[in-house]
Amino acid sequence: MTSKHEVFPSILDNDLYKFTMQYAVLQHYKDAQAVFQFTNRDKDLQLNAAAVSWLDKQIKDMANLELTVDERNYIASFDYFDESYADYLQKFRYRPDEQVKYKFDPESREFELEVTGVWHETILYEVPLLALISEAYFKFVDRDWNHDGQYEKAVEKGVQLLENGCKFSEFGTRRRRDFKTHDIVMHGLKDAAAKAQNATGLFSGTSNVYLAKKYDTNAIGTVAHEFFMAISALEGVEHANRCTLERWYETYKGALGIALTDTFTTGVFLRDFDHDLAEKYAAVRQDSGDPVEFIQLMVNHYKSVGVDPKSKFIVFSDALDVPRAIKLQKAAQEAGIGASFGIGTSLTNDYTKLSDPSQKSTPMNMVIKMKYCNGKRVIKLSDDVLKYSASDDLVSELKQKLGI
Repeated sequence: MTSKHEVFPSILDNDLYKFTMQYAVLQHYKDAQAVFQFTNRDKDLQLNAAAVSWLDKQIKDMANLELTVDERNYIASFDYFDESYADYLQKFRYRPDEQVKYKFDPESREFELEVTGVWHETILYEVPLLALISEAYFKFVDRDWNHDGQYEKAVEKGVQLLENGCKFSEFGTRRRRDFKTHDIVMHGLKDAAAKAQNATGLFSGTSNVYLAKKYDTNAIGTVAHEFFMAISALEGVEHANRCTLERWYETYKGALGIALTDTFTTGVFLRDFDHDLAEKYAAVRQDSGDPVEFIQLMVNHYKSVGVDPKSKFIVFSDALDVPRAIKLQKAAQEAGIGASFGIGTSLTNDYTKLSDPSQKSTPMNMVIKMKYCNGKRVIKLSDDVLKYSASDDLVSELKQKLGI
């Protein structure tokens, strides 16, 4: 049994947090329905007709993907999954003809896409679709680049991070330039870890499950904004953070214990993040706003609820590159809290123009976010206004409900 797809080698070519959330959804919200919507945040970078034609074929071909027996056994080997989930995933098939709808206007070059269906099935589309859209753009629109130097660049970045004491993982699936780049980068990071064995840092793994298996490293990931957003519709928004963290703990019993703080702003999150939850969760993840301010905010909060910040750590995952990670490592150390880093686009889509190497080749800035859960509109507020996922009137309504 083999998977047949021109670009995607496997269903496992996806980020771990999609599978961990899928498992939790199967436990708690098996009948929930979802709608996801694509947003291109940079209108200067648009697909063309050739890119959309190629993309159309790639999306249709997702229906041919299926786990091999070896891949099924690999999933079953994860401590926090059970055999029933491995069996579920082995039977899982994408159904893009039913679940993915998209349209393209050749004149404006506007591309729209929605994914609709049962949440536990549609949850796996986000990352592969974003990766395919990026690959389509750089295959047919911006072709002023090649793969030369990517391995060396990945080794250099890995060594720098390790020598500066950074514990980091690779988070670059969704906005990678293409699969080949991602594979090269993982090869480079593994070699960097071997090269810098005496360094104080640690290359802890990758969010991509397929590449974690291929390179015999840890698959890294927990939960995303999507889970909090859905629960705000299913259980009520006022204490969606608390409810989400409690559901997650019921599912994983303390494993994968990293709490994402900014779905409805960190201030709202901290109202529910009391001593009990702060003890249960090993870390928090910072994904928007000012990371240096966030360090002090969390140190102060842990102290205020009677938890030693030295026993906790912050996972930074917002627009990181090597210098930013090194700066935040030092800031966290000085503040007396641990730090780790999930570094994405600056590893898997860091290119200059072939025609002028002094010019950066700009990655696409795009997301696929849940829009509705069981027919209810869901919203992400974030600590960064530019990351809000709804119109001003909906944002105002939610802020009123949350008292912010």
